[in-house]
Amino acid sequence: MVGEMCPFGAAGRPAIAPLVMRGVQWTDAATELGNTVERGATPRFVVFGVDGKPAGTFDTVGLADVGLAQAVATGAYVGGSPCSTDTGKGNRVDDPRCVQALGGCGLALSELARADDPTETPAFATGEACLAGDTIVIDIDGDKVNEAFPISQVLDGIRGPTAEWTAAPAAVAPCKGSFQLYDIKLETAGKPDPKSTVTLDVVAVVDLDGDGRKEVVLAMRFATSRSIVVYSAQTSAQRLELVGESPSFPR
Repeated sequence: MVGEMCPFGAAGRPAIAPLVMRGVQWTDAATELGNTVERGATPRFVVFGVDGKPAGTFDTVGLADVGLAQAVATGAYVGGSPCSTDTGKGNRVDDPRCVQALGGCGLALSELARADDPTETPAFATGEACLAGDTIVIDIDGDKVNEAFPISQVLDGIRGPTAEWTAAPAAVAPCKGSFQLYDIKLETAGKPDPKSTVTLDVVAVVDLDGDGRKEVVLAMRFATSRSIVVYSAQTSAQRLELVGESPSFPR
């Protein structure tokens, strides 16, 4: 299950908004997500920091209604901020770019388990993305060959996430990758209109389902709302398919 962990998401306490999960198939249905959490199938989430490393763990206790479209998972969180990075000196320091863009919240992942299974900290393989001109560059399948996805094609005709996001055929210049990217503006042609501009953040590049191909988790900030979007390369590293979209914690 993919979630967004906010340290103050449930009346000042840590909480996770369940967003998208994969059982037999991908789903973003709020009722199904809530039922999965309620029956104890997500006992522990690992929360990732800016550097793509685990920042802490969240042990799920139950569900709570905090006024979102879906109930949130409540529980106990131990670790650093989701907007922190490891300094290599035994501590973590917040990245102000992440705090500004993501509101101090971050990616939380849990393996689906039986309620009576031992609680273990899940492990996920992460990757990196970079911005090269007007493309987001990612090595989706780990073959050391990057795929380049044009940012102009991530929105459909009604300014929502496109159902399929196809890589450009031409090679792009190399760029330095990172686990997260912030504040990528998706503007209409002509004079930019703040009301129609969508701001894109890459929240994570991570293999969610263990198939060797990375999923891409995006945050899309619209004029009056924000949602988390998950793309998966289900059949080819050259084509990302939309597998889920859910509203995030409010900003």
